[in-house]
Amino acid sequence: MYGIIFFSWEVFEISIPKENKPILLTVILLAAAFVVFFANRLLPQNSIFPSETGDLTILLWLFFAIDVGFIVALVLGVRTKRPSVVWFSIIANSIFFVLLSALIFLLAIANGISEP
Repeated sequence: MYGIIFFSWEVFEISIPKENKPILLTVILLAAAFVVFFANRLLPQNSIFPSETGDLTILLWLFFAIDVGFIVALVLGVRTKRPSVVWFSIIANSIFFVLLSALIFLLAIANGISEP
């Protein structure tokens, strides 16, 4: 029984080359940012983004975590040896970092205005 379970985990193991991990991380973070941004429209009946009181702190912290992830993806991309991955990482992660930081700033202003 244990051999079968161990074998089944070996089947689902995915091997990703080290050079492609920053690109994959960038794509996953971009998808996560879109899911967080549109979470209120995807699940309106039980959504906490934003809550009924207009509190945006959960949304701000999630976007901040994704923003830090873009920095990590940038560092991982710069440390690879393939020039195409390095350039993609520098350009894409810098653009996404700046745009998401601007969105976080605007959400922080909106959260400050909506607070009593």
